[in-house]
Amino acid sequence: MDHHPLLNCQLDEAPFANIVHPHGEIDLSTVPILRGALTTAVSLGRHVIVDLSDVSFIDSTGFRELLAHRRICRENDRLMVLVSPKDRVQRVIDMLNFFQMIPVYASMETAQISLKGVPLSQAR
Repeated sequence: MDHHPLLNCQLDEAPFANIVHPHGEIDLSTVPILRGALTTAVSLGRHVIVDLSDVSFIDSTGFRELLAHRRICRENDRLMVLVSPKDRVQRVIDMLNFFQMIPVYASMETAQISLKGVPLSQAR
């Protein structure tokens, strides 16, 4: 994956989804790195989990990117979920009611369990 002094993203596979692990700050200068990781994860034809545990900051461009890829997932009968946001990021998610658009889970285990029972053909 691409690297930037403020952000790098790793992509992993789990039993029911691809996991995007951004590390650092997501803003206008780093969102292309997140976009690349999300595009790859979505293109693999599985559900997508975005692990926010190592994200210290995310601005509106980052949230817009998440929404854009969530839309692509939904159009292809897949789900995108967010996992383990730090307190600072969770406060923004709460203020924006972002959890109403993309589910947010406290742990990776909970997210994976939620996706386990959702067949790819019926993810809507």
